[in-house]
Amino acid sequence: MGGGEASVRPTRGRRPILDAQLLGMLVLALALAALAFSRGGTTLLRAGLDEGVGQLVRYGALIAVSFLAAGLAQVLIPREWIQTALGRDSGLRGIVLASAAGIATPAGPFVSLPIASTLLGAGAAPPAVIAYLSAWSLLALHRLVAWEVPILGARFALVRYAICVALPILAGLLARGLGRWL
Repeated sequence: MGGGEASVRPTRGRRPILDAQLLGMLVLALALAALAFSRGGTTLLRAGLDEGVGQLVRYGALIAVSFLAAGLAQVLIPREWIQTALGRDSGLRGIVLASAAGIATPAGPFVSLPIASTLLGAGAAPPAVIAYLSAWSLLALHRLVAWEVPILGARFALVRYAICVALPILAGLLARGLGRWL
């Protein structure tokens, strides 16, 4: 292969589409459909299904595109770099780097979770990915600027942010201590 080409690597073992998680969600959806029908007949059932289809159309496309982008990133970002920067031997440096990436990820779970899955699939250590997700959920800059400061006020938002700064790193270190279970 030429110098600029990424090597194609096999993907992790694929999970079956129909697994316990999907079956559980199907059972929940059927139970909710039965409840809606018992409370309001076909009118309430149809309203609930219409709402669900609307959300599927809106968010399903976003989720699909996010996972496609994550898959492309997985084959484009050198596995060796991820293993070196965020892998088992990266230590505190990897946890801090992953935390910084989480802070900088400018999107919701439709983007951050596929990124986390991609990192794991490419050889990032679970403690680094836990730090990434913790930083994204607690410290994402886009949320601080766009939501927290305008709604909660700068003082409250910045105090909350300052209190939480060390938590993603702490989560990564705690996960490192639980290494044999991850």
